[in-house]
Amino acid sequence: MPFLSGDTVDLEPLDPDDDDHVAVYRASRNQPAMRVTGAYEAGLTTGEARERIRERRADDRDGALCVIRAEGEPLGWAGVTMTDDRARVAEVAYYVLPSGQGKGYATDAVRTLVRFAFETLNANSAVARIRADNEASRRVVEKAGFTREGRRREGYYREGDYHDIAIYGLLRSEFDGAGSEAAEATSADTDEDG
Repeated sequence: MPFLSGDTVDLEPLDPDDDDHVAVYRASRNQPAMRVTGAYEAGLTTGEARERIRERRADDRDGALCVIRAEGEPLGWAGVTMTDDRARVAEVAYYVLPSGQGKGYATDAVRTLVRFAFETLNANSAVARIRADNEASRRVVEKAGFTREGRRREGYYREGDYHDIAIYGLLRSEFDGAGSEAAEATSADTDEDG
């Protein structure tokens, strides 16, 4: 049963006791195509994936951790977490498996979670931190209305190399729920170095 629904996706609470949910979470950590830009070094066994989901769900910060379901199948997972209660900042993260990429599911999941953050969690802003060379992921947040705010140089270390992180933000006052052509144009005009 969906917890949240977008235009093309349903978001269900990520359940460590649901084999399909665990399989999609594990695949997001283990598939070579996903590991290229992921924030992790090693893959997970099924048991480790279940435990990691339990740990993430036990986080006492407000938010939502969900499986992304489209075309009747779990195709990824996404979450939003209040990272600063005083400034009302929510951080969004998302992973869509290769079989669901390029179909707008990640963008719809991000829009749906940001709407939840603004309307239910009372967030004032949303942030996404993306490896700067991950063009597809950058396009997801741009299409969801985020604006590139900066770059954290060599802010991420993976397998012996440092990588830059692109930081994107979206204010509640800018959010229209369906993305924004103005935000997309602003992001496209932003200097590459932030």
